[in-house]
Amino acid sequence: MLPSADNGIKNRLTEPSAMIAQVKRLIAQGVEMDQIAPELSKQFYIDIDLLNAVLRVMRKKMQERKSSESPSKQAAPGTSDRAAA
Repeated sequence: MLPSADNGIKNRLTEPSAMIAQVKRLIAQGVEMDQIAPELSKQFYIDIDLLNAVLRVMRKKMQERKSSESPSKQAAPGTSDRAAA
Protein backbone atom coordinates (compact mmCIF):
# COMPACT_ATOMS: atom_id res chain seq x y z
CA MET A 1 0.00 0.00 0.00
CA LEU A 2 1.30 3.44 -0.92
CA PRO A 3 1.79 5.99 1.86
CA SER A 4 -0.48 9.03 1.91
CA ALA A 5 0.64 12.01 -0.11
CA ASP A 6 1.02 14.39 2.83
CA ASN A 7 2.88 12.02 5.21
CA GLY A 8 1.78 14.23 8.08
CA ILE A 9 4.13 16.98 6.92
CA LYS A 10 3.02 20.53 7.62
CA ASN A 11 3.49 23.36 5.14
CA ARG A 12 5.31 26.54 6.03
CA LEU A 13 3.25 29.67 6.58
CA THR A 14 5.80 32.45 6.15
CA GLU A 15 4.31 34.75 3.52
CA PRO A 16 2.41 37.78 4.90
CA SER A 17 -0.51 37.47 2.47
CA ALA A 18 -0.98 33.77 3.23
CA MET A 19 -0.71 34.44 6.97
CA ILE A 20 -3.35 37.19 6.80
CA ALA A 21 -5.67 34.93 4.81
CA GLN A 22 -5.38 32.12 7.35
CA VAL A 23 -5.88 34.47 10.31
CA LYS A 24 -9.00 35.94 8.67
CA ARG A 25 -10.30 32.43 8.01
CA LEU A 26 -9.89 31.46 11.66
CA ILE A 27 -11.52 34.68 12.88
CA ALA A 28 -14.45 34.05 10.53
CA GLN A 29 -14.80 30.58 12.07
CA GLY A 30 -15.08 32.18 15.51
CA VAL A 31 -11.62 31.41 16.86
CA GLU A 32 -10.56 33.86 19.57
CA MET A 33 -7.48 36.02 18.88
CA ASP A 34 -5.47 34.36 21.65
CA GLN A 35 -6.16 30.92 20.15
CA ILE A 36 -5.04 31.72 16.61
CA ALA A 37 -1.36 30.82 17.16
CA PRO A 38 -2.13 27.35 18.60
CA GLU A 39 -4.66 26.64 15.86
CA LEU A 40 -2.29 27.70 13.08
CA SER A 41 0.58 25.72 14.57
CA LYS A 42 -1.52 22.56 14.35
CA GLN A 43 -1.71 22.98 10.59
CA PHE A 44 1.46 24.87 9.62
CA TYR A 45 5.00 25.70 10.61
CA ILE A 46 4.55 29.38 11.33
CA ASP A 47 6.85 32.38 11.51
CA ILE A 48 5.85 33.52 14.99
CA ASP A 49 7.29 37.02 14.54
CA LEU A 50 5.22 37.49 11.40
CA LEU A 51 2.12 36.12 13.12
CA ASN A 52 2.58 38.54 16.03
CA ALA A 53 2.93 41.44 13.58
CA VAL A 54 -0.21 40.36 11.68
CA LEU A 55 -2.21 39.96 14.90
CA ARG A 56 -1.04 43.35 16.16
CA VAL A 57 -2.21 45.06 12.95
CA MET A 58 -5.52 43.17 12.93
CA ARG A 59 -6.23 44.07 16.58
CA LYS A 60 -5.50 47.72 15.79
CA LYS A 61 -7.86 47.67 12.79
CA MET A 62 -10.59 45.97 14.82
CA GLN A 63 -10.28 48.61 17.54
CA GLU A 64 -10.42 51.40 14.95
CA ARG A 65 -13.56 49.87 13.46
CA LYS A 66 -15.22 49.63 16.86
CA SER A 67 -14.36 53.22 17.74
CA SER A 68 -15.58 54.54 14.39
CA GLU A 69 -18.86 52.57 14.63
CA SER A 70 -19.67 53.69 18.19
CA PRO A 71 -20.65 57.29 17.42
CA SER A 72 -22.71 56.32 14.37
CA LYS A 73 -24.77 53.84 16.39
CA GLN A 74 -25.82 56.46 18.92
CA ALA A 75 -29.36 57.76 18.53
CA ALA A 76 -29.83 61.22 17.09
CA PRO A 77 -30.79 63.85 19.65
CA GLY A 78 -34.49 64.00 20.23
CA THR A 79 -35.21 60.61 18.66
CA SER A 80 -35.96 58.96 21.98
CA ASP A 81 -38.24 61.87 22.90
CA ARG A 82 -40.41 61.28 19.83
CA ALA A 83 -40.66 57.58 20.56
CA ALA A 84 -41.91 58.25 24.07
CA ALA A 85 -44.58 60.73 22.95
